[in-house]
Amino acid sequence: AEETPLERFRRQVLPGRTVKDVTDVIERTCKSMKPGQMVHSETFTLMEAVSAIELGDPKVDIGVIPEARDTGLPTDLFKAGRAPLELDLDSLLSLLDGMLARELSWYRGNFLAETLYTCIYLHDMDRLGSNSILKAFCELTRLTCLKVLSLVHRAGVSEEEDFCIAYNGLPLHADSGGSDNPQTWLNFASVVIEKLLKVAASTTGTISLNSEDFPIGGKLSKQDIEKIAARIELRSSYLNIINFLEDDRETNSKKLEKYIRQAQSSLDIIAESFHESSENECGWFVKYLNKACMPAIPPRTIDKVSGSEVIQYFKDFLEHAIVVSMTTKCKNILTLQRHLEDFSDRNPQTIIRSLQSLICSKLNLKGVVSSSFGLTVKYLESEPELACCLDKCATIAEAYTNAACHNKCQQHRKFKKLLRELNDSMEQLKVLQMPLQTLSQTDNRSEGGDTHIGRSELAILIIISWLCAFSHSIALKQMLVGFDLELYEKTDFLMIYWYCERLLTDYIAAVQEWNSQLVRMNEMTKKGKGRKQRKDQKQSIVLLNEDQVMGRIFVLESMRLAFNGTVRMLAALKKYGSIECADLSINRYAQRFRHFQSLAIPEPLGYGAYDFATKTGELTASQLCESAKLSFANSLRLVSHLKATLPLEATENKKVTNTLQRVCTTNSIAMKCCSASTDLVCDFEFDNRIIVLKLRSF
Repeated sequence: AEETPLERFRRQVLPGRTVKDVTDVIERTCKSMKPGQMVHSETFTLMEAVSAIELGDPKVDIGVIPEARDTGLPTDLFKAGRAPLELDLDSLLSLLDGMLARELSWYRGNFLAETLYTCIYLHDMDRLGSNSILKAFCELTRLTCLKVLSLVHRAGVSEEEDFCIAYNGLPLHADSGGSDNPQTWLNFASVVIEKLLKVAASTTGTISLNSEDFPIGGKLSKQDIEKIAARIELRSSYLNIINFLEDDRETNSKKLEKYIRQAQSSLDIIAESFHESSENECGWFVKYLNKACMPAIPPRTIDKVSGSEVIQYFKDFLEHAIVVSMTTKCKNILTLQRHLEDFSDRNPQTIIRSLQSLICSKLNLKGVVSSSFGLTVKYLESEPELACCLDKCATIAEAYTNAACHNKCQQHRKFKKLLRELNDSMEQLKVLQMPLQTLSQTDNRSEGGDTHIGRSELAILIIISWLCAFSHSIALKQMLVGFDLELYEKTDFLMIYWYCERLLTDYIAAVQEWNSQLVRMNEMTKKGKGRKQRKDQKQSIVLLNEDQVMGRIFVLESMRLAFNGTVRMLAALKKYGSIECADLSINRYAQRFRHFQSLAIPEPLGYGAYDFATKTGELTASQLCESAKLSFANSLRLVSHLKATLPLEATENKKVTNTLQRVCTTNSIAMKCCSASTDLVCDFEFDNRIIVLKLRSF
């Protein structure tokens, strides 16, 4: 007789249990219920229905998957011999490399319970005491997980889809006889590595290493022993680097260099000997081992991570670690912006972004911000109003560093929020400045000269001008990040680059205004007559770096000219018919720039300004080409002038200036070709978010 669904359910899901058929009860209940009614327990809420699963469906119900149901507990698997402590070389390397691959899978947003902690060996550290290799590797792996979870949680620069910090029920903490002190196990690992390398150094042919500490079956060569040591060394160096960066011990930079060298040499060995293994070969990785620790979600397929991906991750991590360690050398917001933009352009993973955020949070932001203003901390803290301004700006700087350490998708959203905060702060500072302005005018009439009240008023104006320039830089960054995220269509390019050019124009004006006010403050301090002024003269309150300001203006103007040339180039291509560029409506314009409309700074630009500026009806395509070439040429001249007159600033801005030279040179040549022949197909590429025109024949 054919098996009924109820009989099959009894046999597969609940063997040996009593099951009662309630179909009749449910049918009678349904007949007596009115539309909209529902049978539920007293504690049930509709919110639970969102995460409900359909019982019996293997696509969503893990309980009906035989493999998941029959997995058993780690203790059962240990008794069954699924985690032997004596392994041959291939098995040992497959185990260690498999743990590295699954750790990387965790970093990519999967649950720890379904990746790394599917390894049976990590569920009982005490039983590893007779194998020093596994003991060192697994303890360092466990401590790395604890450290990573802690720093990612504290940094708060990742979303759930980037990194999952849930680990309920997993044995990440040491048992009663163990230790969660990283240094304890780092020292233990160092002893194990030293012993292995000592044995390797004395080995000429092959030897048997099957001893009490190293129960490895078979004959091993010198290279085989070095392969094992390299994997423990990588684990040790990786944890050391994370600890070093989190503690930010600036004075011990040689230690970081040492850890990175050790990790690099270990990676070279691992890259040549990485063991790729299939799921069937890895008996010590059990897919559903932690089903009790998983949230109520459908079973998921975890993509396999290859050896080359593992090696590349660690290489990128080491490269990014060097960049992150340079954070403490940023003494003002301008250098910090350059540093964080360079860091973000490397597309770092969640862990290194979290480390970068934590280091930024430890910076003396008041000192960084005051240096950016061009005023000393001591002077700003000497006046209550100025101290309040300094606190507000330090808060803004903290919000900026946090936003800049997110991934680019989140940056695009958080920079919008930061712009609103900047505008609110500027309005609050203007309120502080108004009574000082009245008192300053009164003092000037009575004393016939500038007073310390007038200086305080000017200091607030300096801070407001600096915030204005800073807000323009954030707005520009927010717009350009859209190119990395591919948010813009080709028909938007003309509009986007025109808006960026206008932002740069106002940005330059704000920097010049801030610089002129700073010069005036410096002159006011030198010619002050009162007791307060004479006291201030003993120690300067103005930190003026004319070369840095001029270098900044040169770079911004070069960028503005390059964007101007890009706008003209796109308009010329539109005239030639080489590109499709639909006339954008006011609704599309409002959609792209609506987040600027509620701001005072940067001043929002209406559709009428864009429409007027980009109307090219009176200009021919040839004239637009010539205008574009002129803008690109002027940008190149400014870059050359910067390198000739301010070489130090040119070096500081090397990435931007090199990009401008490549883009302007390439686009100038492309414009000449367009003028000579219209039988060309236009393609676009991007070089640091600036369009590069590529031409090819039909």
